[in-house]
Amino acid sequence: MIYSKTGEYAIRAILYLARYPKDKLAMSSEIAKVEDIPSHYLAKILQRMAKYGFVDSFKGRGGGFRITQLALDSSILEIVERIEGPVITLTCITGLKECSDENPCPLHEEWNELRDKIYNLISSKTVGEVAQEYDEMLAKNEEMIAHHKN
Repeated sequence: MIYSKTGEYAIRAILYLARYPKDKLAMSSEIAKVEDIPSHYLAKILQRMAKYGFVDSFKGRGGGFRITQLALDSSILEIVERIEGPVITLTCITGLKECSDENPCPLHEEWNELRDKIYNLISSKTVGEVAQEYDEMLAKNEEMIAHHKN
């Protein structure tokens, strides 16, 4: 993937929360179990997300996390970059210091095209849109499985 485990876990957690019932709070341990994320690691990520306003955090008995409208309206790229910093580097894919538009390495043009496609992919839809499409995909899969059982 193009980002670290922290970024991956942040995406998985925020999409989980985006699909979670809006009137309920999700416990960090529940998200960690369902998404197969180390719970102590996820707790730190969720706290960071709360700091940036992507989730609301409620402490104590009956506490948990709930996604905010800010997160639902943000792109995957915005979430990840806030949590871990820039994910798509502008540096040469081969690591050559002298690579530039004026002095390109052999992979320069292809990397620029791929980098732009990745950037556009993870910045073009909001978390809410991705979560909705994911729900629709899962529902379609369940429908197909039920249809094949009959």
